Amino acid sequence: MALTFVGGSLRAQFTTTFAKNVNPGQQNGLYYSLPQTMLKLDFLIEETEFVKGPLSDYASKYLELEDYVEYETTEFQLLDVKMSTEACPDPSATFFVALATVRGGNKAQFDLLPNGIIRSVGIGDPAENEEIKPLTKMEMPKCCPEKTDEKTGFIGLMSAGKTNAQLAKEVADRIEEVRKAKFYLISGDVEMAQNPETFNAMYQKLDEMEKEYTSLLLGKRVSKKVVKTVYVIPNKEVAMQTVAKFSETDGLTVGTGGKGNMITVQTLPLNTTAAINAPSQSAVESISYENKVFYRLPEMANVRVVFDGRTLLEERLIVNQLGVLLTAPLSNAKLVFDPETGQIVNMRTK
Repeated sequence: MALTFVGGSLRAQFTTTFAKNVNPGQQNGLYYSLPQTMLKLDFLIEETEFVKGPLSDYASKYLELEDYVEYETTEFQLLDVKMSTEACPDPSATFFVALATVRGGNKAQFDLLPNGIIRSVGIGDPAENEEIKPLTKMEMPKCCPEKTDEKTGFIGLMSAGKTNAQLAKEVADRIEEVRKAKFYLISGDVEMAQNPETFNAMYQKLDEMEKEYTSLLLGKRVSKKVVKTVYVIPNKEVAMQTVAKFSETDGLTVGTGGKGNMITVQTLPLNTTAAINAPSQSAVESISYENKVFYRLPEMANVRVVFDGRTLLEERLIVNQLGVLLTAPLSNAKLVFDPETGQIVNMRTK
């Protein structure tokens, strides 16, 4: 297994084989992977909790309103979606490198990330033994849930020995008193009106009191915004994938088993690698390659997130696994890979 060259010889330092073809127990070697693109979809959802007031049976009598909470429930509204990408090992591009036992001469050196994605490989002493710095992951802006100061509890009342009807009448009287105080504040006290800070503080306090007493009859609607994350791995064979379902009563459910309308992701390659005559997947999986490593040319794609027939988001992204796999021979050289795409980004030769 020797290849002879002018001025020296390069023996077979290693053999690269598709992972599933490796014999069990084969130890003299290592596995490495090329990265695949995983989509990270962050859905911003507003959750509104409807809390029934303890005196809601008297709401229409004292407030002459029909818009009150009759029963407790939660409603959901899909507000927005943001998309980012992460790189993870691709099982369809995972290989075993069998290291040959060679005395003397140059040896192969592999540098991998902790998850097995290849960063560099070399044979011999390249011209520049460049140090590869640890990969720094770019932090995407986080969509944080909005905080709310409103509580689901209700203001307390002195209820000892009183019926709900009596309490409701008492609450209605207090609401009327607060409303009169707000009116007098606006129209009666000229001196206080000339001090905007004092006026605003007083009015806000009265307004909060009115809302608290009114909620005993009408109930409360407490809203908060949360982020639900769905991870999707685009598939070369399936252009459209159903990734979740959403309904106003159940919210977002990952997968296809939930209630509501479907959320789909459509990945359409732009054929930027179509002109490359690459080996077929069957050739990649069935042949062993001496002193060669696989790398990838990623593909550009148009990615759409669709909900209930309308497009929520559309972006043009690099999707690694839609690209092609190629082999690169090594001869006293060092190859440096992009751990996010699997593409060769640098080569050093002696």
